[in-house]
Amino acid sequence: MRRQTPLAHVLYAYIFPHPTANDPPSFAAYLARSLVPEVRIEVATFYGDLNSAEARYPGLNYCHAPHRMRLGRFKHHKRLFDAFDSLGLTYNEIQEFCCWEGTKWARERYEKDEGITVHDTTGNDIQPYTDRRELRVLDERRRHSITRQTDISVIIEEADGALSMHVAEEDEEMSDAECDVEEDGEEAESEEAETAQETPFETSAREQHVAELHRRRDDGVQQRIITSWDRDGVMTPELEQYLKEASERGDVDAVNWRSMMTGRAEARSLRTSAARATGAVSTRAAV
Repeated sequence: MRRQTPLAHVLYAYIFPHPTANDPPSFAAYLARSLVPEVRIEVATFYGDLNSAEARYPGLNYCHAPHRMRLGRFKHHKRLFDAFDSLGLTYNEIQEFCCWEGTKWARERYEKDEGITVHDTTGNDIQPYTDRRELRVLDERRRHSITRQTDISVIIEEADGALSMHVAEEDEEMSDAECDVEEDGEEAESEEAETAQETPFETSAREQHVAELHRRRDDGVQQRIITSWDRDGVMTPELEQYLKEASERGDVDAVNWRSMMTGRAEARSLRTSAARATGAVSTRAAV
């Protein structure tokens, strides 16, 4: 049902119940003096320039909440929106009334006259919203609980020499610490498996290499013992500790070296004592 009084008069009477000399005489004057300048300021602030059709015809919808929020920052538009809500204007009444520069009506008229469509690019750079809270909860659960399923094949040699294969399936939930322990165990098992898969030639070569490393180490230790003994007549505490540990392990070479060094030390002590005694006799004879 249409209103008997023009909507412009109703809105003007609501916004200016007691107009003064400084107030506009009609709604048309109020529109030209206050509302259209505010629309131009908003368009210039939002788009920056008027080089595109979208900026010249922004298509502001006075029933669309985001557009009302943008325009509601201005004093006169806020008064206009308050009048819309207080008077209970319908969607169609607002759309039919708001026919001025920058509105939805102006864009639709331009598109009809020019036969083109003005595309709204306002939200092109806005990505779809993703609720990160659920992702954080899932990440926490995944870190605290890891499910791993392993198939273990075990080859068992029976009493009669026959081989049988058993497959064991394990499905359990493990904490991070248990996973680390299991990974260390798997590495050790892989090393043992590689050793077990060596050919006799590879095993012999590996053992020879290890024996050569031990021999070089022993030769170096022996050379250090001889050098220390020739220089000071004593062995360093590190070499003494090495010989002691080797003797406890039953190393024959170390035992022989320790016995030889002990014998050489006793012989050296006897030679020193004999030299001192000879010196004392010579001194007495001279006197």
